[in-house]
Amino acid sequence: MYFLILIFFLIFFISIILFKLYKKFAESKNFIDTPDELSSHVLKTPTGSGIIFSLLLLVFFLIFEYLNFNSKIDFDIPNRYYLLFFSIMLLGVIGFYDDIKNIHYIYRLLIHFLIVMSSLPLFSINPKTILVFQIPYKIILIFFIFSYVYLINIYNFIDGADGYLATNSIFTFIAFCLSFMNNENLDFNFYLSFVMIPILIGYLIYNKPRAKLFMGDSGSIVIGYLISYIFFILIFEGKWDIALCIIFYPILDVSITILRKMKNGHYPWDRLFDYFFLRALSATNFNHNKILVISVTYNIFNLIIILLIIIYQIKFLVGVSFLLAVFKLLYLNKLIYSRV
Repeated sequence: MYFLILIFFLIFFISIILFKLYKKFAESKNFIDTPDELSSHVLKTPTGSGIIFSLLLLVFFLIFEYLNFNSKIDFDIPNRYYLLFFSIMLLGVIGFYDDIKNIHYIYRLLIHFLIVMSSLPLFSINPKTILVFQIPYKIILIFFIFSYVYLINIYNFIDGADGYLATNSIFTFIAFCLSFMNNENLDFNFYLSFVMIPILIGYLIYNKPRAKLFMGDSGSIVIGYLISYIFFILIFEGKWDIALCIIFYPILDVSITILRKMKNGHYPWDRLFDYFFLRALSATNFNHNKILVISVTYNIFNLIIILLIIIYQIKFLVGVSFLLAVFKLLYLNKLIYSRV
């Protein structure tokens, strides 16, 4: 426990320093997000700081590799775990380039599919489990790949308000770490999720309202990849209830919005500032603090539900988590139409 506390604060302070240095670097290189009519901010803000996530995770990987090489690792590690860090670094670098130069969405999507397919060896996909009984294995793989890519982009889409994605992600990684409460031993995935918490808290210091720094696609895509990874890890370990609890709100907000876009003749990826939390943000005169408080409140209650599921194995509480996500959407919708 003391070791984890020490690591937490060490990573936290290092991340604060690196984000501060990056801010100065981005300003000197003019890596700036200039607001337009669809932006939720009014000031020019340095972007692309999500590359720091990848750099810190690379350090984690190198330390882990050193310990593993010297036989100092005594916990389970994923099959071909190096693919995980290859994917993170590639997504981070490509995302950073996209933040600076912009990459066509078709190329971005193609890269996401290729990286997800290369990540398949990380998972033990058993076609004989009850959830996929009598479904052809190829169909399972296709569904898995498309679901993974969709989840990655969901977390990219919900990065639009100060502190919003960071706080949602922090609670998600906390929930995953708590899922080990009944385990005698921690594993690689626990430590990976654990290190993301102080990194994101360090970032949040610069991204809380009013934001002084944006992560850009170099951060949101990497976060989406990691959350999708732990989501499927939970699913394949039989912890489907916890897995669903952590994605209910993001998937509802984005999926409903995409269906509305398509109904109105738009492409799913069209940037229309039309997700529930963004429309509510606009309706509150861009009160980022209010939207952030709503998000934190929702996540606290959702984390309590997840804790009850973990401690008491009350599976039906997953339905309560779903209703909580629906309630948040309805509350945001009320804010939207209170100004109409």
